[in-house]
Amino acid sequence: MPLMLSARHASLAVKILLLLLAAALSFFVVSAKLPESRFVKESLASVEDSSNTVMKFSAATLSTSLAISALPDDFATPLADNLADMNTYFVAILVVLFLEKILIRYGIKAAFMILIPLACSVGILFVATKRDILKSLAIRLCILGLAVAFVVPCSTHLTDIVASDLTAYVNDTIEETEDGSDKLNEAMDGGAEDKTIFEKLSDLFQTAINGIADLLLHFQNTIRRCMNSIAILILTNCLMPLLTFFILKWMLGELFQIAIPLPPIRPGKRRRGAEPDSQSKSDSELVSMGEKRP
Repeated sequence: MPLMLSARHASLAVKILLLLLAAALSFFVVSAKLPESRFVKESLASVEDSSNTVMKFSAATLSTSLAISALPDDFATPLADNLADMNTYFVAILVVLFLEKILIRYGIKAAFMILIPLACSVGILFVATKRDILKSLAIRLCILGLAVAFVVPCSTHLTDIVASDLTAYVNDTIEETEDGSDKLNEAMDGGAEDKTIFEKLSDLFQTAINGIADLLLHFQNTIRRCMNSIAILILTNCLMPLLTFFILKWMLGELFQIAIPLPPIRPGKRRRGAEPDSQSKSDSELVSMGEKRP
């Protein structure tokens, strides 16, 4: 009995020491090294590029809206209003990107300095008390910490791999919107005085713009491309991190809750010193009774 107790205590001590070591490594090493890693720095640079793209897109739509509203007779005012209203989406996307920056700069440190050591502490309490609720809480804290730490870096790298064509479409739309705004402002500023505004625009756009309908059609196509680009920005900067978070949470949950099945005990074998069951007892009694009969 003393040997069994000492072995049990030694096993508990090893588990507690491993959890303490994991908490110390998370607090002192990982929280300092991981934010400086190339993986995280590339993710932060990608978020910064996305923020610059959104702000550039917002400036392009505003300048185009102002240029359209300066056209005579206010015939394109609805288009100008539609372009100006797009900035509501840009503000929402910028808020999400700002939150992603916070998660990269502070979320990783918070995860490995607070959540993971806290999970290890709860795990130590579980080892000492054997209460299942503490085990579940420790696993959940660990999963939450890892998911918070890696959701944005993984989502940005995944977006760079999967949605590179979509981001190229957004950049082309921004260039086209800026180009349309510059040409419209150039036509309004002056040039050949003997030409109408539509003739000037036709020369600048290198296409036939013979009246209001042709000009409206051009900017309607611009607005359509802008709306498609906004949908792409929402997908890549808002939905992809959310989807990545749930995928990481599910993967980590499956990883931490793997149950290794024990081999089944064969019915023919029983432990030494164990008493025979009732069926074996009845069989032996029948045999002994049969032997006693004459």
